[in-house]
Amino acid sequence: MSMESTPSYNFIDVLWAPVRALSPKRIFVMTFFLCVALVIFDIFTYLAYAVDREGVGFVWSAYGLLPPLATGLGSLVAKIIYGVGLFLSILTVMLGLFAVSAIEIEKVRGNPFLSIRESIRFAFSRFTQILLSELAIVLFMVFLLVVFWLFGLVGRVPYVGEWVVAVFFLFPGFIVAMVGVFIFVVFLVSVILLPAVAAADRHGETFNAILETFSTIIRQPFRWVGYTVYSLVASKLAGFVYAYVCLRAVELSVIAAAAGGGDKIERLFKSGLMHLPVNGRMAREVFNIFPGIDWSFSLHHWMRGGTDQAAGYLMTVMLFLIFASIIGYMLSVIATAQARGYVAIRYFKDSHRIGDEKPLFYEEEHVNPPLEGEGPSQETPIDHGA
Repeated sequence: MSMESTPSYNFIDVLWAPVRALSPKRIFVMTFFLCVALVIFDIFTYLAYAVDREGVGFVWSAYGLLPPLATGLGSLVAKIIYGVGLFLSILTVMLGLFAVSAIEIEKVRGNPFLSIRESIRFAFSRFTQILLSELAIVLFMVFLLVVFWLFGLVGRVPYVGEWVVAVFFLFPGFIVAMVGVFIFVVFLVSVILLPAVAAADRHGETFNAILETFSTIIRQPFRWVGYTVYSLVASKLAGFVYAYVCLRAVELSVIAAAAGGGDKIERLFKSGLMHLPVNGRMAREVFNIFPGIDWSFSLHHWMRGGTDQAAGYLMTVMLFLIFASIIGYMLSVIATAQARGYVAIRYFKDSHRIGDEKPLFYEEEHVNPPLEGEGPSQETPIDHGA
């Protein structure tokens, strides 16, 4: 079975997503944006705790770098700060999905050499497109909520208000509500679909990204759902294998280094590990093959014997980056599958071959251009039929 970049415009392209995503370039790019998103989330979350007059030090000692999504904040200002931080974090993750999708789209177009720096710069240059696309969908949902709020106000009119609400409840009330539910579903799936759509857009137009996102869901819903379900399952299984390999690689490096450095090396590793939420829910899910299936591995045998030495904190950062690369690889699988899936769906719904487009970041250079005066002969050809 071929693994070339030339697309087949079917499920085979999506099938190879876990293999194509197993690239240091893609894992690094996705892990970079994932870490940036975590920093943004932490800053806004702990700022919200501070505004809410909670003990930031106590919360940090309990959760560290991974505070919970359910914060239990009380004041409205703190909730707004937390909401803004969560929204910006999601946008940053979408930029990472965009960057990985752009690498795959460029490969489909014939350019497999899009660098890490170029992909990150390209993602940041399209931040406005992704932001405005998401805001447009959110504002439309807000508009529908305002319409229903006004519709409810009509019911307050004496004598006739309830009759008006009853008459128009089915049409257009129920129909508009169905549209609102559909818009909300598109908003949720746009987190993984919109980056791939935007990466395939050559001009960075917000309206075109929104239009193609809705067109994909409306015209090819079953094909997109099938591709997406496969990508989610494949990313989890491939991530589990990748996590297991990472664990064994870390253990090998520690044991081999300890053969020369003695117990200090092993103690350093345990000191770095003790500052990480190894027993947290996220770690348990990553180290488990699939939710609901009790088949996992753990690091409990490495948890004892650590100290509070300064070098241990640096080791914590290194171990955290390895753990983040596991999630980065899983998201890279999803991004690669979405990019390849959109290439196939675009062909099915519009008969458009993205593989026939010219790359955005590569232009073939002329080899051995003709020297001056060595061009084609300018002599008048002889007419042998004269």
